[in-house]
Amino acid sequence: MWLLDQVRSHLERRRGLAHDRSGGDADVELQAATTILLLEAAYGDTEYVWREHRAIVRGLEREFGLGKQEIAELLGRANEIRPPIVKLSDVTDVLRERYGAEQREEVVRLLWRVIQADGVVEEWEAIFADHIAQAVGLDPETAARARADAKR
Repeated sequence: MWLLDQVRSHLERRRGLAHDRSGGDADVELQAATTILLLEAAYGDTEYVWREHRAIVRGLEREFGLGKQEIAELLGRANEIRPPIVKLSDVTDVLRERYGAEQREEVVRLLWRVIQADGVVEEWEAIFADHIAQAVGLDPETAARARADAKR
């Protein structure tokens, strides 16, 4: 029984964004808000490369437990409503209000994984990630930890 509890706990941590702070399932709004931030990070430099796309897909698979078809649909929806259609502040408001601190840290960690996926961190990308971390309510120390953890 102890081993089963350990495995269950591990799997729940791996899908830390699949539920909101109240324990309910992350709905399309939360999933789309997270995806929009990841897409904005990927499109932030001169081109959207396959490594960034792969980092986004892997993050969505791991954190939301989504399959390939669900991810394709989510990416399509998020692409349709990316800024300027939706304001970035509205996206960060949703994440700040509906995710707990650890979950918001995980979103920033995912953001850094996308930014670092192409092997180059542009100045604009670092400024963007720092802005998002602050906008979702992370203190500078927690934001720095998320950045460092993203390299693992």
